[in-house]
Amino acid sequence: MKKILLTAMVAFACLTASAQTDADGLSLANGSNAPDFTAVDINGVSHSLYADYLDQGKSVVIDFSATWCGPCWNYHQTHAMADFYEAYGPNGSDEAMVIFVEGDILNTTLENIYGEQGPIAMSQGNWTIGSPYPIIEDNTAINLGAANKYDVDYFPTMYTICAETKTTTKADQKTAVQLRTQISACSPLVGVANHGKIEVPTTVLRICDEGQVADITTKLKNYGNNPIATATVVVKENGTVVATKNYTGNLAQFATAATVTFEGVTLHAASTYTVELLDINGEDAFNEELTTGEFDVILANESNNNILVECYTDSYPGEMSWQIKDSDGTVVAFGGPYQGTPSGNAGGDDANTIKGYGYALTGDIDCYSVVFKDSYGDGWSAGTQDFTGIKITSSGGSVFEYAPGNFGSTLTVASAFKTTGILSTPAVEATKFAMYPNPTTGVLNFSTQETVDVSIIDVTGKVVYTATGINDGGSINVSALQKGVYIAQIKGATTQTTEKIVVN
Repeated sequence: MKKILLTAMVAFACLTASAQTDADGLSLANGSNAPDFTAVDINGVSHSLYADYLDQGKSVVIDFSATWCGPCWNYHQTHAMADFYEAYGPNGSDEAMVIFVEGDILNTTLENIYGEQGPIAMSQGNWTIGSPYPIIEDNTAINLGAANKYDVDYFPTMYTICAETKTTTKADQKTAVQLRTQISACSPLVGVANHGKIEVPTTVLRICDEGQVADITTKLKNYGNNPIATATVVVKENGTVVATKNYTGNLAQFATAATVTFEGVTLHAASTYTVELLDINGEDAFNEELTTGEFDVILANESNNNILVECYTDSYPGEMSWQIKDSDGTVVAFGGPYQGTPSGNAGGDDANTIKGYGYALTGDIDCYSVVFKDSYGDGWSAGTQDFTGIKITSSGGSVFEYAPGNFGSTLTVASAFKTTGILSTPAVEATKFAMYPNPTTGVLNFSTQETVDVSIIDVTGKVVYTATGINDGGSINVSALQKGVYIAQIKGATTQTTEKIVVN
């Protein structure tokens, strides 16, 4: 989401905050008595600060954020609170609690927490993903951000609350290690040993062929108070172990997760797969619920070589682009950036619309990946359409559909679809086009039924030559290009196609 949008929302939130707080720009002073509250989270579970936690000897981390807040989302993506919760919350030693409060009462809705946009506020993404702790949506009835409560004048505002003293200490955007240190200064945390989690970064693994051999990447995280020196991780297919990996290292608590990769695993779309952490340092892991990850294997849809690609843009089309790559990694189709505003703010001719073109993919049967890109680094999420992403169809049937959400700068979906090597879409065939000679030593001639523009890209995806307004019988000279293989993308008013060209 653009900074200008965040600035606008912050300004709007300040008006909101004036109804909630004294708007003095100051949070609760360190050592303030923590105001008690009872609130129900988005799953219908009630939480009483004193009765459920402080009086039970459990310190609390509380985070006030807003769904539209960029810095809040960036902190959420560090998983610092989730890591602390897994180590010292109910899934770990049960010595502490973490509570997330969506604190913009007037502008945000429950739907915004789940990543939906509008009707007033935007959402940076689905805040429930990666959040094992309770999420509370603040409202006028409890108004936790009020001046006589937690005095929230900006987002994010965070506190730790000491179980022994019942007092607050500011804790804005602290790491899991810093949260542990801050709470331990007043209520020492003991933790548990041999406490880890195995994570599968994706819940869906795509393959183009049944029985395809692929690598499976997993992540090993340490929540225990002793380093992980050894661990055994397995992949199971329908409950039977099909791959085993022994981890060795020195993985400290809260350190960046260690990558555990299983090379060359044969995959079948009809099977059920799990990744399991069998032991840590030769002992059973502390919490079995964290030691299993699941993923599905799905077979990519087949398509003939004529496809229609539709890009559903968000409010910042000037940041959006995409590529389709073949199995060799060669870019065979691409789109964007689209027409935004000169200032880079939300809007523009191509904002929240559909950009569609037809492509005739060259070659035989192949497996293709789709690459999503965002130049600002917040993915495709700040839009008003019900769907923001890529849809690919062929002969009227759906081949690929993906709404990437907030993925950062780049997201690659491997084995997105598979072609049959057959050109069969009448709408594309009706537009006759030829480019010759190919291979060429420099000059390319065009036979076309409509005026076209040409972009030539190299194997890295970089545009190295462009020409516009080419009519039937026209030509271009590419002799300045280095010898090699290129992709020519030809766009007309009614169709778009790609051709592989060789420059000798």
